Amino acid sequence: MEKRYMNKLVPGIIIMLAGMLSAAFHTFDMSISIFLINLGLILFIITAFRLFRLRGLPDRDERTKKLAAYGITYSWLLTLVLIAVLYWVEYFKLVELTVGGVLGILLIFMSISANVFRWHFMQKGDVE
Repeated sequence: MEKRYMNKLVPGIIIMLAGMLSAAFHTFDMSISIFLINLGLILFIITAFRLFRLRGLPDRDERTKKLAAYGITYSWLLTLVLIAVLYWVEYFKLVELTVGGVLGILLIFMSISANVFRWHFMQKGDVE
């Protein structure tokens, strides 16, 4: 296993164990313990998926950079459409939106759509 993957797996495990120990011994508030467990688990899972998915392939080359750039561009354009939809939803008072809610929707939507577009272009092989 390469050192860069080990440098990401080990902190994930340590953070997750710290959260478990703080939950077991009631060191911190339970929400902090849950946050630490989730953070460590996310670090561990993402690193493990990258390790097993890329076996022998380069992490970033010209093709993957191009596909990622196109995925982010498509995500950005789709997010502009979502902003327009949210504006009309607020304008016609269909749903009562808060600033935090709108920012959360946009953050999650942009993250997911960028990865979906990147995955789609990777499966397709190219953007054109």
